[in-house]
Amino acid sequence: MENRIVRLSFQSPVHFGGRRLSDGECTCDAATLFSALYIEALNMGCADDLLCAAKAGEIVFSDAFPYVGEQLYIPKPMVALARTASPQRQEPSDSRERKAGKRLKYIPLTALDSYLAGTLNFVRELEKFDLGVSFLRTKVNLTRETSDDAEPYHVGGFSFNPECGIYFIVRGSFDVQPLFEQLGYSGIGGKRSSGYGRFSAEFASAKPFDGMLETDPAGRSMLLSSSLPREDELTDALLEGAKYLLRRKSGFVQSAAHAASPRKKRDMWLLEPGSVFVRRFEGDVFDVNVTPGAHAVQRYARPMWMEV
Repeated sequence: MENRIVRLSFQSPVHFGGRRLSDGECTCDAATLFSALYIEALNMGCADDLLCAAKAGEIVFSDAFPYVGEQLYIPKPMVALARTASPQRQEPSDSRERKAGKRLKYIPLTALDSYLAGTLNFVRELEKFDLGVSFLRTKVNLTRETSDDAEPYHVGGFSFNPECGIYFIVRGSFDVQPLFEQLGYSGIGGKRSSGYGRFSAEFASAKPFDGMLETDPAGRSMLLSSSLPREDELTDALLEGAKYLLRRKSGFVQSAAHAASPRKKRDMWLLEPGSVFVRRFEGDVFDVNVTPGAHAVQRYARPMWMEV
């Protein structure tokens, strides 16, 4: 299947949060993207087609990762690094190097071989990674139904530097370009009513990833999307030799048509991008409805793999 890169260039700040309104992250996961595209597909009358394609694995999304100029970044693979005495890298005993290595969440795609060989200078890469700035703004709730005092609250966000933004990898034949174009006007992430998250999308080939996104790898594979194996896939054999991190995903249904009041979604623990496996799994689009509503509520959790 065809792989494409979709680069998002933002005209406004973004609000990608975790569990708090005050969070201000610079990226989002594949489930956030899929939910946003699905809402646009509902308005365009092709939601069932998009959902069926996702469930059948005919369209696959990565999480969002940063780009700076022409440099694409990928998650830092969770692998044991080779020990080397190369002069390009500080000695392992250098505390600055160790601390920089822990703080470094993304590495340049072009530096993957250096990272695996243990020659990447973490301090230098951390200094070069200038994506933008996170911020925290204080706003006031002027609704005074129960109080005469205005209630302040804090909203986090992220503003990208010029020539910086995030990109997704999209695999499959389903035409998502019209959905991305429409989503650019609506915005992605939270606080869209305040103008956050609006972007323009640029589609390009996935040539920088040539030879890395093979569907039948010879060695170990790294996750490029937050995902979860199906129950029948979650075996001891799958976890053998794997290195991974889990992150809890929760929240409320963002749909006024679902119920008269906000309903909580079922909590899930997803494998984070950068997790490395010897064996692959297919994942699914999972039902996360806790209480019945007017329509289904699902979380996208299919993996996209990259050979490392």
